[in-house]
Amino acid sequence: MALEFDIRKYNPEDNTLLDGSDALANQRDQVISFQNIRNQESVFFKAFITAFSDTYSPNFNAVEVFGRTDPIQQYKGTSRTITLAFKVPAASESEAFENLGRAGKLIQMLYPSYASVSNALTLSEAPLVRLKVMNLLSKGHGEALTSSETFPQFYSKYKSTAAPDQGILGAITSCTVNHGLESEGAFSKIDETGEEPTGVPNTILPKLIEINVSFTPIHEETIGFEGIKSQTKKAPLFPYGVLLKSPKSPTSQGMPPSDKTQKLQDVEDARQAAASAQQRIDLAEAQLEKAARRAGITPKQKKRRAVAFLDALDASAKAIEASGEAEEALAKAQAAVSDFL
Repeated sequence: MALEFDIRKYNPEDNTLLDGSDALANQRDQVISFQNIRNQESVFFKAFITAFSDTYSPNFNAVEVFGRTDPIQQYKGTSRTITLAFKVPAASESEAFENLGRAGKLIQMLYPSYASVSNALTLSEAPLVRLKVMNLLSKGHGEALTSSETFPQFYSKYKSTAAPDQGILGAITSCTVNHGLESEGAFSKIDETGEEPTGVPNTILPKLIEINVSFTPIHEETIGFEGIKSQTKKAPLFPYGVLLKSPKSPTSQGMPPSDKTQKLQDVEDARQAAASAQQRIDLAEAQLEKAARRAGITPKQKKRRAVAFLDALDASAKAIEASGEAEEALAKAQAAVSDFL
């Protein structure tokens, strides 16, 4: 797609300056894009990325149970946070003016939509956007490997697009714009409409704008695994559209597993099922322990009662055993008396 970055767009300066970044943006689509999902309006940045991190944070709730050294980890969800920092330099006054407009367009996307401009308390839409950073951050993860396709063929068709509607949906939680006046300075806007060029008062154009964005994605597809034994991947190409070639599979990873692999998988499934069952038992015991505490029975009292109960059972068994021995001795005595008479 033609993005048409031009350092002389607003002011056709008469010089021989060439900006190689124009070619990277216009011909190779190496850009960052933001799209406002409410009106499909987009803004592109021909920028130098200084920081890009994609953090995944599985969230577990630790439940401590009586008798276990380690707490049970109850899974709650996986959150994702993206941090993006990039610098937008200007090679000319015209490009500095353009960069101000692009930064302003991004800032406008951070504000919501209202049902009526006369009533700012009536919100109609939240300020959600789509962010795309080439193939590293994209909604579309590429085409899957077909059964008749080899991995070299899959690799050869791996590519991305600069279309902003292919960006990942989410919310910008913070956006910092630094105009770099203390380090890079600014251009003084020049008015060339008169006989001689004159400086425009109270107007400057920053030479370098640095933008830092924190972004929280909202995934539009289910990420994870499905099934108990098969464990089918719901999004096998997430997040970069790359599928690894199995060292034992020359063509495809979709081939059925061998008998040995299936048996190992069955053993692992059984082990996981047993571990889950043990966790459920431990959790039930913990809940029972908690209920006993709410009823006013301390663990020490509970242990004393259990020991006393076991002692009573033992005493009863011994009494029954002694009673049987007594009956047997009485019978022997009666028999001896009869023999004597």
